Amino acid sequence: MASIFQTSRFWLVTWGGLGAAVLVYVIIASSVQPASPDAKSKILRDPTLLVGEMAKFNYAFPTRTAPQISFSSDNGAVSLADFRGKTVLVNLWATWCAPCLRELPSLDALETHLGGARFQVIAIAADPSGPDAARQYLERLKIEHLNLYTDSRLAFASAVGGAGFLPVSILYDAKGREIGRIVGETDWNSKEARRLLEAANSLTEKDFRSGS
Repeated sequence: MASIFQTSRFWLVTWGGLGAAVLVYVIIASSVQPASPDAKSKILRDPTLLVGEMAKFNYAFPTRTAPQISFSSDNGAVSLADFRGKTVLVNLWATWCAPCLRELPSLDALETHLGGARFQVIAIAADPSGPDAARQYLERLKIEHLNLYTDSRLAFASAVGGAGFLPVSILYDAKGREIGRIVGETDWNSKEARRLLEAANSLTEKDFRSGS
């Protein structure tokens, strides 16, 4: 009788463990956004670029596409789909976040040097305080080259998994695929940052010219 009980307990534990594993897999799979149809075209994955200021940068795996969640600008609601054709660095910051405020001037300098038809920094204030408060901080920090974008309801920040810890910077290629991200304060005007961003920009330009 004891043997039968032990056998039943063994199978109960075994099947319970398998069920838990399946549940975890389903949760993880549902949280990863599907890759875009053109995901087989080239995307930056060079580990030699992850040095210095970019040592904390993590390439996205599997490939994730930008969410179609809108955020606010001075000209109304926009989404990352409006920036297709550009490599974009999305930075999530807030007025209450001291590391975010220290990081903003380097993002402004980056936009000054690399911003243009093929690249743009999109700094989004993920802050319930709203656009007026965010604008005051940009003016106080003398940010001159970054446009004001806000996500007061944190809908976009939540969709990209960036609402829990700020600052978060996410790099997308010109087709809206996430190249990778870095959590925490970073000097985006450093030589390592520019090298990685120039590599991403160069690769997407070649991708577009090849028509892939």
